Amino acid sequence: MKKQNRVAFFNFLSVVLLRGISFFTGPIFSRMLGTGSYGVTSIYNIWVSAVAIVFSLQVAGTLPTARVQYPEEKQDGYHSSILSMAMASFLTLSLVVMVFCRPIASALHFDTILVPLLLFHAFCNFCAQLLNQKFVYEYRADLNCLISVLVAVLTLVLSVVFIKLLPPEQGYFGRIFAVALTYGVVGMFGCIYILRKGRVFYNREYWKFCLPLALPMVFYTLSDLVLGQSDRVMLQHMMNDNVVGQYSYALNFAMIMFTIFTALNTSWCPFFFDDMKYGRKENVVRQGKNFAELFTVLSAGFLLLYREVFRVYARADYWPAMSCIPVFVAGYYLNFLCTFPINYEYYRQKTKAVAVITVIVSVVNIGLNFLLIQQMGMLGAALATTISHGLQFALHYGYVRLVLGEYPFPVRTWLVPGLLLLAVVVLVFTTPKLWLLRWGLGAAIGIWELLQIKKRKSLF
Repeated sequence: MKKQNRVAFFNFLSVVLLRGISFFTGPIFSRMLGTGSYGVTSIYNIWVSAVAIVFSLQVAGTLPTARVQYPEEKQDGYHSSILSMAMASFLTLSLVVMVFCRPIASALHFDTILVPLLLFHAFCNFCAQLLNQKFVYEYRADLNCLISVLVAVLTLVLSVVFIKLLPPEQGYFGRIFAVALTYGVVGMFGCIYILRKGRVFYNREYWKFCLPLALPMVFYTLSDLVLGQSDRVMLQHMMNDNVVGQYSYALNFAMIMFTIFTALNTSWCPFFFDDMKYGRKENVVRQGKNFAELFTVLSAGFLLLYREVFRVYARADYWPAMSCIPVFVAGYYLNFLCTFPINYEYYRQKTKAVAVITVIVSVVNIGLNFLLIQQMGMLGAALATTISHGLQFALHYGYVRLVLGEYPFPVRTWLVPGLLLLAVVVLVFTTPKLWLLRWGLGAAIGIWELLQIKKRKSLF
């Protein structure tokens, strides 16, 4: 239990540092960049993620399944082999992009210099992600935490320096270059480390195992990115950069809940796959229940406190997006509920089903964005994404229940916590001025959850 708690703690801290840095530094960069430049950096980051997903073939997503398939002594060789495959894909596709560099830059509304920078940034992001996944499933969470501290510090310092050195209208480039340089250092280290440790550059068996699992993940992860990011891209084209900046800033504020979810999921997944592999169903059910309870309390607490905190966190010109925040959190909660059926689908190696469902939901999301943005502006974009996450959960849950069977999590795992969070959302919308009531309730449920964790002596 002590080892599990230690691993969970460092995995949680690593993800919070890596993904949470944008939240904690948001007030700094929103003031330094302004709404327009803040919107440009937000759109750039979306394209970095998209390129990393497609060009890497999503080979990093196969690490959990490979740990079930291959013994420990073959893991390093598998990692270096799939990295080599991803490198070949990156090189080939990047050459194609560079041939059409100018028209691509024009279509994306970017300066031409940002295209090669984006390609380098995307490759290094992938390498950093692969190294992170490797350490997660090797239970070397302390090393992940150390790298996260390095990334957090370098990103912050370099961003401030580069933004100060550039004219105000080019401040976004300083921010972009600082993040790309930081991930360049970490990504190159990860690439060299994995290749030297494994020393397997081509293995037909590994590639044959990896590709059928990884390629559906490209469609799944890309569609998931569309599901989570198409709102900002469509707002940019249907409205303007200032609206994107306001919306992105509020989304960045709410994203602390997605960061916490990702951190908890990263901590929980290795134990889930091990327990499923060795048939420890009681552990799976118990820890799933505790996971749902913990994230529900955290989400409810965030909703109860967010209004007053956001007014301190953001300048007044970002306040028009405040009404979107509860909708964002509801969407993240539905996304969290999806993690139970999706991880089970990964365990059963049903990545094609994951991809098909996510593609369907993404197409629906684009249609909803087009309709609702015209009618409701940025609030319509937030609602479109949340409705889509609800559809996503319904489809995944129906698939594991009706098609796969033997799904380990009972209905009460998600139904009771989900209804409780819905009640909190209603309370938040109906008591905007009763801050003392909301803060008191937030403190009460927080103390209760701490006592629960102390009682079970484990996060999960």
